[in-house]
Amino acid sequence: MDFRLTDEQQAARDLAREFAEREIVPVAAEYDLQHKFPRDIIDKAQQAGLTSLTVPEEYGGAGATLSTLAIASEQFGWGCAGIATSLGINTLTSDPILIAGSHEQKREYLGRMASGTLGAYALTEPAAGSDVASLATRARRVGDDYVLNGSKIWISNAPHAEFFVVFAKTDPDAGRNGISAFIVERDTPGVDVGNPLPKLGQRASHASEIFFNDVAVPAANRLGNEGDGFLIAMGVFDRSRPMISAIAVGVIQRCLDESLTWAMERVTMGQPIIRHQLVAAKIAEMGMRAEAARLLTYQASSLYDAGERNTLAASYAKAFSADGAMWAATEAIQIFGGSGYSEEFPVAKLFRDAKLLQIYEGTSEIQRVIMARELVRERGRSAPARR
Repeated sequence: MDFRLTDEQQAARDLAREFAEREIVPVAAEYDLQHKFPRDIIDKAQQAGLTSLTVPEEYGGAGATLSTLAIASEQFGWGCAGIATSLGINTLTSDPILIAGSHEQKREYLGRMASGTLGAYALTEPAAGSDVASLATRARRVGDDYVLNGSKIWISNAPHAEFFVVFAKTDPDAGRNGISAFIVERDTPGVDVGNPLPKLGQRASHASEIFFNDVAVPAANRLGNEGDGFLIAMGVFDRSRPMISAIAVGVIQRCLDESLTWAMERVTMGQPIIRHQLVAAKIAEMGMRAEAARLLTYQASSLYDAGERNTLAASYAKAFSADGAMWAATEAIQIFGGSGYSEEFPVAKLFRDAKLLQIYEGTSEIQRVIMARELVRERGRSAPARR
């Protein structure tokens, strides 16, 4: 078992870290304060080849592994979780196309994203977040088209995307087996995108509602077969959860870096506070959690790259890293004391950004439900037959 990065992974890490230090960190606080979408940063990342890492080379991407993407995503998360989310949405949008798209769909839409077009992944609804099977958006077949009606909410990058991957019920009576996925162009009549929704944190990532009113979508824009939508969405989660985990690792690492610097410089009772045992213990715990979260993230992405089932590993990584980021940000504020409660210091933003990591791409509670289900499944496969 070799934990060392390959030359490709090290190069991706160095490139992403340099990009984060040069392009993200200097403006992160400003973009957060102004709720500013980082389109200029996304364009620079696209020019640097950092926005389509996992898209195959034949469609204009780098053809990198999921592990390489996770390594780069950690650095973006270290710079700013909100900007990292905005940077990562094209990857999320490309995932269902990679999983179920035809060659023509991949050539068209992956090619467009590799060239700078923004897409968005439209799954969540007002009454259906982690419970994908409860989608209410309908897609009714009419001749060579499907007619979509319904709405989505909290769709990241939607205010700026040129097309969406939309999940809708084609057979409302079939439960999760009645869901299908479609590529919908933004300028299609009947599509209405709302304004960015106000948020506690990750303000450089814009999310909005999308409304579909008798939207005609060509059947050629359906991904996979009718009824494949649920399996496509679950396949996307196996790819996307390690990326959220990686962003969370970046947040934990940033909390550690900021806290350590502060604790070595801040003097109370005649000595740097790092010499106070309770402060030192918090910082030591941050380092331990960062390393554990990083290894869980590497495991989840490496299993996927190896063609193995990673659902359990992805849930382990996502929940542990997201919860670790929230814990680390809370403790970072405590280490900074009164200064930590001020927006003049970076840990207040880290705290606000970290909370969303426990919610999107499946809450920490849902991850634990998945863990229990997968552990039961594994026990069922390995347990000897009872007489």
